[in-house]
Order: sequence, then structure tokens, then C-alpha cells
Amino acid sequence: MTQSVVDLFQQLARNEFGFFTRLRSVSEIMSTSVPTVSSDVSLGDVVGRRDPFSIGSLVVMDSEKGDLIGLLQQSTILRCLPRYLNTLKESDRDRTILTGNVCDYVTRRAPHVGSAATPLEVLELMMRQHCDCILVYDDPHKILGVVTPVNFACTMLLYYRVFQTLQPLQRLRLVDLDSHLSLDEIFCRGAQTARDVMGSSVVISSREPVAAAIKLMQDESLEFLPLVDEDKHVTGVASRNDILMALQPPSRPSLIQQVDGLPHWIDLLATDLEPTLAEPISTVAKGRVVSVVPTSRLAEMLSTLTETGRDAVMVQENGQLLGTVSLTDIVRVFRTLMRLQTIKGN
Repeated sequence: MTQSVVDLFQQLARNEFGFFTRLRSVSEIMSTSVPTVSSDVSLGDVVGRRDPFSIGSLVVMDSEKGDLIGLLQQSTILRCLPRYLNTLKESDRDRTILTGNVCDYVTRRAPHVGSAATPLEVLELMMRQHCDCILVYDDPHKILGVVTPVNFACTMLLYYRVFQTLQPLQRLRLVDLDSHLSLDEIFCRGAQTARDVMGSSVVISSREPVAAAIKLMQDESLEFLPLVDEDKHVTGVASRNDILMALQPPSRPSLIQQVDGLPHWIDLLATDLEPTLAEPISTVAKGRVVSVVPTSRLAEMLSTLTETGRDAVMVQENGQLLGTVSLTDIVRVFRTLMRLQTIKGN
């Protein structure tokens, strides 16, 4: 018997809709507006006069056959942008790299899944390969969509806006996982505040050189670093992309594509980047500090991350940094929910 609209809305009102149970395919959460570029354009054509941080990763399609060639990652675009174009420090390399064809910089084996893939499969792939953009297609001639951490953050925020009320928070017990509770109820009782989901706060002095920041980010597998002053107060945030923007376009193509997005600092020492690597990290950090308190609800952090376009928020109390909450942390929460759904569905 077909479910009536009245029954459906009654389920919604009682939070018995089974929001997470119904998330069975990546096609339900992916972005169908796929940013693509033709294979016959140059890197300079792609960038133009736009803010490079707003470009994101781009799908490169063959201009003649319509085949998928690969993914032009945002980290690659930022790594190739000349820092000193139209200045006294401009070099021949600055303009030459912009005239290069986009196909010279694509990742040809970009992470992808089929349209029938589950959200959990996408989450596992995203975490395993440390990637922030996954293509969705069944036929490489037709890209159906893309999935990024923002898609999962927006999906969780949608749930909150429909179902969550400002009721006292409860805490999930392990015994509850074996009870009759639905995943929606488990989500409402589980990790709901900044303190519950925040990661450890690895910081760096704003006076430390760029080289030290690169090494610390690679050693700790970080994508951003809070900067602190002598009193341990947060003064800024340096992201991986900030550092990529500060580095000159590499003279060796092997330095463009890196697993973690940052060339190894030892490789950089062998180039002509010594002046940049010696600069204080504060001179290249572009991130504005966005803070929440430890008791901030997850919904508030989701709104902040999606509305400001930031990759992370600082969790502070009485001027002291306690931790950080990033889009990667949100993805981990979502993955836990999907794993619980798999367990409870068996």
C-alpha cells in the first residue's frame, strides 16, 4: 500500500521518518552540478581573474571525444599559480606555467564510484585515500555528480533543521546500540557538541618559518595549523592551501602532484624556495579565526562551516584553544553513523 502524504508528515513530526535509513545511494547526496573544463584550455584560462580559492577541483573532459580525462585538483591549481606575476620578482616560469594545457596537470586516476554506491562506501574511500573530491559515474562519458565533505555536512545540517529541537542533550550508552533505538535517535543522543567531536589542537608559533609548518603538517597529517602568539592565544590559521599559494610553481613536474597536497619539505629545500621557506608562517596564513565554545551544538558548527566556507573552527574557552573541528571530523561522524546503520540493519 502506498504511503499517504499525511502518514509521511506524521512520521516526520514524530521523527520516525528514518532519515539515515533512507540514505541508500550516493546519488541522494551528491552535487549534480559538476564543474568541468575542456581539454583544449590552458591553466591560465581556468583561473582567469577569479579567486583561486573559489575554483575548487575541476573535471577535465576530452574536447573531441567527450571522454573523461581526469581531475584537476584544487591543490594542483594553487600549487601552480605564480606568486610574483606582474611584480618585480616575476620570472619566466610564472607566465610559462599558465600557458600549459590543463591535461598536463590532471590526476588521471581520480577517485570515483558508481551511482549505486552507498554513502558508507564513499566515506570509506574518502578517508582511505585522503581525498576531498570523488566523482560519480557509471559511464566515463557522462559524469553524474561529485561528492565532497561539504555534501555530508549539508546532509547532516538538513537533518537537524527538520528534526532537531532545542531539548536537553542526552548521552549515548553502549548498551543503547543493541536496543530498539533507530539510527535517528542514536544520532540525537550521540556526539552533539564541539567537545564531543573536536580533534586535538596542534599549534605553531606565528614566528616559525614556513618550512617548520610544512614539516609539522606532514608529520601530524594535518590540513591546517592554528597560529599562536607568546601568550598561546590564537592569532590566525594557516591551511595547506595557504602554503601552496605561497610556494612558487615547481620547476620539476614531480613536485606538482603529491599524495597529501604538500611537496615534501626536503624536496623543497633542493629547489630555489629557500626565501619562501624561511618566511614566518604568519606572512602566508590567510585563514580568519572562527571560534565556538566547547558546548556549541553540532548543528551550530555545521552552519558555521557551510556558511563561511571555512575548513575548520577553533574550539576555545576563556581565550584558550581546546581543539578544532574540521570538515574531516564531520565526515568521521557521518561515517560512524553509516557504520551503525549497517550494524543495525543486519
